[in-house]
Amino acid sequence: MMKKIVLFIFIVLSCQSFAQQDAIYSQYMFNPFAINPAYAGSRTSYSMVLLHRSQWVGMPGAPQTQSFAMHAPAGESGIAWGVNFAHDQIGPSRNIMAGATGAYIIKFKESKLAFGLRAGIYNTILDRSQLNFKEDNDQLDIGGTESAMVPSFDFGMYYYATKFYAGLSANHLTKHTFNFDDYADSVVTNMALKRHFMLNAGYVWEIKRNFILKPSFLVKAVFGAPLNVDLNISALIYKRVWFGLSLRNTSNIVFLTEINITDFMRVGYAYDWNYDKLGNYNKGSHEVFLGFDFNLKNQQTISPRYL
Repeated sequence: MMKKIVLFIFIVLSCQSFAQQDAIYSQYMFNPFAINPAYAGSRTSYSMVLLHRSQWVGMPGAPQTQSFAMHAPAGESGIAWGVNFAHDQIGPSRNIMAGATGAYIIKFKESKLAFGLRAGIYNTILDRSQLNFKEDNDQLDIGGTESAMVPSFDFGMYYYATKFYAGLSANHLTKHTFNFDDYADSVVTNMALKRHFMLNAGYVWEIKRNFILKPSFLVKAVFGAPLNVDLNISALIYKRVWFGLSLRNTSNIVFLTEINITDFMRVGYAYDWNYDKLGNYNKGSHEVFLGFDFNLKNQQTISPRYL
């Protein structure tokens, strides 16, 4: 019964208030392009990341997320490009996002400042056959599958030097409304994209030659949803293996690692543990990613990247 109550609350929040729509990524510090379009071109090689996230394992209808991202190094003009695809399954609803990014990088003596704009589409699909209604005459109990698509635009800024970085991004700037023709007007007005604001930063300390320490944080703000704060501390050992620990204000402790298998291939894993009452009804959340960095001009690729 408790699982059904929690799932019902989650579905109501995601389908009616539609507040926090973008997926949570525990390994944001290893995959910054997922949250900030201005990160495009910041690496010296073509960078590609495949990611899968299973949230609240063991709870029916829990979120499942898959994403693909790729961006190219900036040329002499300072212009870089990238693409993103994401699929998010939440109970009876699915969200599909696809976007293309253009970024411009300004070079300073010992640092760089980038501006990025991402434009794409956001498609949400609701399968009403998976919904159970208490009342037979509920206005939303009309059966079938409904789909709506809107444009989406994201903007970001990213400043980085050898040992420091800071990023600020805003997603879904135009806040387009989804048009579900079968819904009553009073419900349609609630189905709109919300702006997501994200601020993150990190710094690298070289404690010893083969031991790097990197603290970082991510703050995510969405109107109609609680503020999300993620604090992380990660250590790089022998320039090959990252170990990290994150604390999230949504009652989560995250254990994560990234392994640089070769100079062009890396894998990562994160486990989220809920230490509140919700943790009694699921087996935590799992996130895995596979990353590649390659150079089409056969130039040497420097790996791993601290930032």
